[in-house]
Amino acid sequence: MKQKFFLISIIMTLLLTPLLSTYDISYGLGQPFDGIDNYQALYENSSFTDIKTHWARKSIIKMGALSVIRGMGNHRFYPNHAVTKEEALILIVRLMGLEKQAQIIGEKLMKEMDTGAYRLKVPQDDWLEGYIKVAQSKNIITRAEAKKILELTDEQKDKIEEKLAQKMLVYDQNQNLTNEQIENIEKSIRKNLERSYTWGQAANREEIALWVGRMLKITPINGDIQQRIYTMKDWKSIKTTSIPIIEAILQKGIMTKNSKGYFRPKDTVTRGQMAIILDKASEEILKVRGYKILSGTVEDIEKYVASEKDSITAELYGVENIIFTIHNDDGSYIEITSQKSTNKTLNKGFLVYKYGALGLPKDIQAGDYIKYFINDKGKVVFVEVE
Repeated sequence: MKQKFFLISIIMTLLLTPLLSTYDISYGLGQPFDGIDNYQALYENSSFTDIKTHWARKSIIKMGALSVIRGMGNHRFYPNHAVTKEEALILIVRLMGLEKQAQIIGEKLMKEMDTGAYRLKVPQDDWLEGYIKVAQSKNIITRAEAKKILELTDEQKDKIEEKLAQKMLVYDQNQNLTNEQIENIEKSIRKNLERSYTWGQAANREEIALWVGRMLKITPINGDIQQRIYTMKDWKSIKTTSIPIIEAILQKGIMTKNSKGYFRPKDTVTRGQMAIILDKASEEILKVRGYKILSGTVEDIEKYVASEKDSITAELYGVENIIFTIHNDDGSYIEITSQKSTNKTLNKGFLVYKYGALGLPKDIQAGDYIKYFINDKGKVVFVEVE
């Protein structure tokens, strides 16, 4: 009897094994994902106090979470300020994942000048040249466009000389400065003034459309399928060479006409509007960079505290773990883990957008439908509760 029962048990196990294997595959808990270790600093940098009621806050938070946009200091974003030409290119380069490359190039181009005890620029000013070089190398902005931006009118040149003379009065009276230091100070001030009239000028909608279109490597639209542009009441004020790219931008819905039917190619773009434009273009670019963007429902949340060892000091620390089980739209299941500890090296998490506000993993609840972004290193960086 025992042998018969044992034989039946073996047969049942063999019969059930394929079913269990199939279940495991469909449940898909294969590769678990965790967050990034600098998420709390990213949260701090993205906590803008002046966007709480702004219509672009969702895009601003998302682009902040993806390290594309940053504030202007004191946790303020100034969403209604016009975005400058240099800011627009910097944002595009960041979205393309080329910020590190741009900064390294900018540092190599940096020229140290002895200006005595005076500090006439911040170190990050040197990065600007790097961003522009990268933007040119990726054909975001053409050399002809860059050259045009750098052109100064006679009136602008006169204003620069007038302002330069006023600013130099203070330094010319300083007897402790050498002639070389005076010359270097003059060069630095002149460069800053010229920048305010060139790259520091507001970018217009036509420029933004072209630069974003090139970032996307968008196919210009000509011929009989070129239709959207002609619904704009002011389409004749757009450069002929710009129309095919702007048509493609319009068809993708990245930019639109205003409520009165105008495109306004020469109008400025606010920082909030730029966040929305980049948001609409972002997912295509992120996928090229190796990101995975998935959607699903949070089916289960498990919380527990465990001890983990610091890899450097070998000390034990308490770590709060939250494990989210996600049932993806494609039927698969995955687990996402966030960790919080007093030891910063043991922190791993991501930023969350929920109910119109910036949040953290603790704000996610079972039943939430989410879209989540996994970077090219396999780390969850942002979760959007929809």
